[in-house]
Amino acid sequence: MKRYSVRALVASAVGILILSACGGGEPAPSAFPGMLVDGRSGYLADNIYVYKFDVQTALQDWQFPTAVDNANPRGPFSGVPVKFGDVIVVGGSSGVNGAYDKHVYGLSDQSGQEVWRFTPPGNAGREFVAGVVTDGKLIYAPNGDGNLYAIDPAQIENGQPKVVWTFTTGNRLWGRPLLAGGKLYQGALDHKLYAIDAATGKELWRFDKASAPIAAQPAIADGVLYFGAFDSNFYAVNAGDGSLKWKTPVDGWIWTDATLSNGAAYFGDVHGKLYALDMATGKIQWTYETRDSIKAQPVISGSTLYVVSVDTNVYAFDLNNIRKDAAGKVDYNNTKWRNETLARRLVSTPVVVGDTLLVPIFDGDIKVWALDANTGARKYQFPLPPPATATPAK
Repeated sequence: MKRYSVRALVASAVGILILSACGGGEPAPSAFPGMLVDGRSGYLADNIYVYKFDVQTALQDWQFPTAVDNANPRGPFSGVPVKFGDVIVVGGSSGVNGAYDKHVYGLSDQSGQEVWRFTPPGNAGREFVAGVVTDGKLIYAPNGDGNLYAIDPAQIENGQPKVVWTFTTGNRLWGRPLLAGGKLYQGALDHKLYAIDAATGKELWRFDKASAPIAAQPAIADGVLYFGAFDSNFYAVNAGDGSLKWKTPVDGWIWTDATLSNGAAYFGDVHGKLYALDMATGKIQWTYETRDSIKAQPVISGSTLYVVSVDTNVYAFDLNNIRKDAAGKVDYNNTKWRNETLARRLVSTPVVVGDTLLVPIFDGDIKVWALDANTGARKYQFPLPPPATATPAK
């Protein structure tokens, strides 16, 4: 079996995010932005800040921290924020020069101020790459130290939530677990997918047929889990016992969470190819080639599939009108629309709000572009541009 070192993975998989200079005085980004939308409120974990803003007006409500504090550095922040009552939960991730923020933060939804902070026991944790999940009672936080921590924000000890249980794997955890039916399904860089009882942390079964790391969050439908791995295979596994239903080889490593809809699984690979697979058989229905890696999860609203790529483009497909050739390949120009104007790499899952598609931006002063979901036209940006300075009359 081929072994994958963490150093090789960082050089290859994370290498799709070769960093560039970032405007506004911020350091170059070193973590994946993540966005949550709840009503009119958008929560964005992006580089060294967490933001709350109004998704209709793009006005900012707060920013955490309010300014860079070199004496008490926090961030960069990564993964999709989670709302836990009136607290917004975000994780710290890999920083510059090998440093990392090994904390999970609870922030006040109203003010953005820090309410609590979780540090793995013994201060031995590593990066929280993908964020956390919650069932409303506990928060489940996968860490780069190979542990999945279940913490209880209702029990604060020494300023941080109590650890209810810890589940230890054989390598780093770079994907969020899936929480379904009282069970957690956690992929790990040790090539395994684990089923864990969410209440007790007890292992129920493990899937060990992958030959490379699993860094995607599984998706589930009708008792079957669907996920890809760095061995360039996409798997369907029975959620009850972890037995393999089928696997399908693809062209590249898969770090994309799959989206399931109408009997098809949609995901991308690090070569930039988008796939639609039959969920029953694993047969590839069609493919589409972007011009760089796909890391973000595809999003479906109505009959439209939205995909973003490191190639800086946003793609929209009409799922009722997919035209493919005899080999199942969809031509590059066969899209509902394609926005080529954002000029920044896109690695984070967009969010559809009404007739607007919110697209997090990996680097640069603009953190989110809002596009018309029907046409792809730009509507507004967050943060809003500074007001124009009037030219003095001569």
